[in-house]
Amino acid sequence: MTLRCLALFENSIKTKASLAFYNYNLNIFLKWSKLDHESLLELNSEKIENKLQDYVIYLKNRVEYGELSPNSIADMVLGVFKFLKVNRKKFDREIITQLYPERVKPQGDRAITDDEIRQLLEFGGIRDKAIVHMVSATGARPEAICELKIKHITKLDDGFTKLILYADDFKHEMVTFLHPEATHALEEFHKWRIENGEKLTDESYVISNIQLRNGILIEYMTSSNLQGVMNRLFSKAGIKRIKTGRRFDLATFTGFRKRFDTKLEMNPDISTGSIQCFMDHTGYLSGHYRKPTDEELLKEYKKAVSSLIISKEWKLKLELHESKTEISVVKDKRIEDLESTVNHLEIMLNQLLKNHSQ
Repeated sequence: MTLRCLALFENSIKTKASLAFYNYNLNIFLKWSKLDHESLLELNSEKIENKLQDYVIYLKNRVEYGELSPNSIADMVLGVFKFLKVNRKKFDREIITQLYPERVKPQGDRAITDDEIRQLLEFGGIRDKAIVHMVSATGARPEAICELKIKHITKLDDGFTKLILYADDFKHEMVTFLHPEATHALEEFHKWRIENGEKLTDESYVISNIQLRNGILIEYMTSSNLQGVMNRLFSKAGIKRIKTGRRFDLATFTGFRKRFDTKLEMNPDISTGSIQCFMDHTGYLSGHYRKPTDEELLKEYKKAVSSLIISKEWKLKLELHESKTEISVVKDKRIEDLESTVNHLEIMLNQLLKNHSQ
């Protein structure tokens, strides 16, 4: 039976990812302090404060040895704070937080380049290529990719695909898109899965784990699984990354998010509001009042496609399609102008004939 104090803690956290993160760091603290959940709550406020102060000092010592980033300490204590708060334990939070070290500029600050993405695609298998194309086309976080099911994707005209990320999540549910190049890569992966005996349904995961355990296919891929796949691909492709402490200058998924955001931000034709929607960011009250339609979002997304597409072949296909569309529009406009002129001449001719008959 789950302890009440733990049940309160777990039910106070909104997402699976946050719960896993808070639980992990809470358990690290409990192991260090040689306490369990109940014995921690039995301590009075002063003893809790002392424990937490000693823990922060211990973490700072690990920073000095290069084992931790100073920026990670605040996050590592959040789970403990959350557990104590939901269980009504009062303590002075400030006397703990004032012990935190100065934050430093984070590593992993570089965006991945198009050439580096091409390297990843060159060395990746069919599933790897689908993953790389999805994250480069959307800038999505790994947990969003993991939770995506077939029922959350819709094929649109002109080779685009609509995705509903964080489906049914009141705060984070969002719409984004795959351009034709990324759509093709995903379709090839799904075709491969079907050819290898998998039956895809609406409940199937878009990116599967492809792992057999005791003869059973384990479809769901966790964020850790996905991170591992990407790390191995970066290594296999020989992508050069500079490591400082525990972090690289080019983070795997964050590098894609930075590239995606930069491509959109540098395009003056794309609205700031739509960029916030695609990045799952919200400004002051914007989440309450900004409600664009799918058609409006797709129109904004298409403005960035030429910079998001990776291969030269697909860029040429896009340019050819746009040229044909432009020619078609010009033709339609000319036909419309000619029809208007003919109608105008017909009206004038009828008027002249009428005047002549009089």
